[in-house]
Amino acid sequence: MRVVKSVLAVVVCVAIGVAVGTFFLPKAPMSAGRGRTTIDVTVLRESMEKNNELSTAKYLYTDSIAVFDQNTLEQLGLPGIVVPFTGATYILQFDGVIKAGYDLNEATVEPKGDDTIVLTLPAPKVLSHETDNARLVHEEQNIMNPLHAGEESDWIAGRKGEMEERATSLGLFEEAQQNAKVTFQSLFEPAIPEGATLEVVFE
Repeated sequence: MRVVKSVLAVVVCVAIGVAVGTFFLPKAPMSAGRGRTTIDVTVLRESMEKNNELSTAKYLYTDSIAVFDQNTLEQLGLPGIVVPFTGATYILQFDGVIKAGYDLNEATVEPKGDDTIVLTLPAPKVLSHETDNARLVHEEQNIMNPLHAGEESDWIAGRKGEMEERATSLGLFEEAQQNAKVTFQSLFEPAIPEGATLEVVFE
């Protein structure tokens, strides 16, 4: 049975990227009443409905996994008995990108008085986690214990949860929140009348 261990987790960088996607906000109509501006939030709500997710932070990393294996007599009911001369060692390295942001289906936009728009966002979450550039940086193969097709993908899949926990502990979600305010202020600016403000709050 193969034993998979992480031997290295090198953070290449924590990149805080803002992906504005396909937002397009035309200028919202303004109507004056008693010297005040009334905000029409319809266009803002429609834009939110057209875009399911918004990524506001990402975490880039490189990770390595060491796999040590020897055949055993498990099929004969003796899993603790190792078959001599069947040892194999592999070290696999791969890159990953974790993107965090918001499910806009759970966001709300409401007017507050005549000059404020309140955008309420849900808690940030991992939107995607992709890996690539997998390569064996060390291998000691054994004809009696070969590397099976697809095992590398299984090893990487087994590491994803741990890497997401690492990214979270390093402040990925906090950065997503900080960037969300700047992002939505920029996105909504064309639709907010002059003198009005956007208030971003988090659930």
